[in-house]
Amino acid sequence: MTKIAFSKMALTGKIPVGDPLWPKFNASFDNLDIEAMEIVNLIYMGHPFTTWHKDHWRHSKNYQLGQHIGLDFDTEDERSTLSYLAKDKFVKKYASLVYTTPSHTPEAPRARVLFLLDTPIQQSKNYVLSATSLLWLFGSGDRQCKDAVRFFYGSANCDVEYIGNTLPLDVVMSLIKQYQATGNAVKKHHESGKYSAPVEQKKVEEALKHIPAMGIDYGEWVSVLMALHAEFGDGGLPLAESWAQGVGDEVQKKWRGFSKKGNGSGAVTIASLFKLAMNHGWQGSTITV
Repeated sequence: MTKIAFSKMALTGKIPVGDPLWPKFNASFDNLDIEAMEIVNLIYMGHPFTTWHKDHWRHSKNYQLGQHIGLDFDTEDERSTLSYLAKDKFVKKYASLVYTTPSHTPEAPRARVLFLLDTPIQQSKNYVLSATSLLWLFGSGDRQCKDAVRFFYGSANCDVEYIGNTLPLDVVMSLIKQYQATGNAVKKHHESGKYSAPVEQKKVEEALKHIPAMGIDYGEWVSVLMALHAEFGDGGLPLAESWAQGVGDEVQKKWRGFSKKGNGSGAVTIASLFKLAMNHGWQGSTITV
């Protein structure tokens, strides 16, 4: 059973900003304690959902508890397709479902991953921190998803991949510790889109041991080099060369092609390296994946 609030309204589209329907909508949620398949059915019928709140009014001051975390993937490329997300090892192990969102089209795919927790999160600040740590893990999720009372639209007649798992709260807490260990600079990166955080090189070296340089595709191989460059600058070249098993000066040539300012878009960071390592069995210093 999962504690989750669903709106009585079944919507086929988004409510426009300033629409007089908003007050009625914000008062339309009922706190429910229901099975996962009922959650799937309500989403499929177009009912929006959010965390439990009191006084029948969706507002941060009325937050009571949250037992789900949703992540939106809106990159409109392979990374936000249902099939790509459903194959992710963390998603396969801990997510309850993945489904296409209302703005999804085959040409511009968009999807949402929904994690149902085994234990509700009682404090709004802890809920926000939990959602933020998951965003940090995946890197490409919509940052708006970390609002404690953020609602998600249902998705009428959507495509659904039902996985049926739950995310243990102790895994979330471990993930939070790992996220916090990267320091305030990483937190600022996820809020501003800029990356400048140092991490302990020893931890990176441990993660690299689990990423087979000759056992991943070329795009992933390059992304590891980019992550090391973004994190350590030119000082990371020896570490990159010792891991990459490049031919001749292949690694140096690739390295010189990276921007001296690092990867300012935030698309590839040291968190991306950690995520890849976890997909290959690395358990990190605090989290089991």
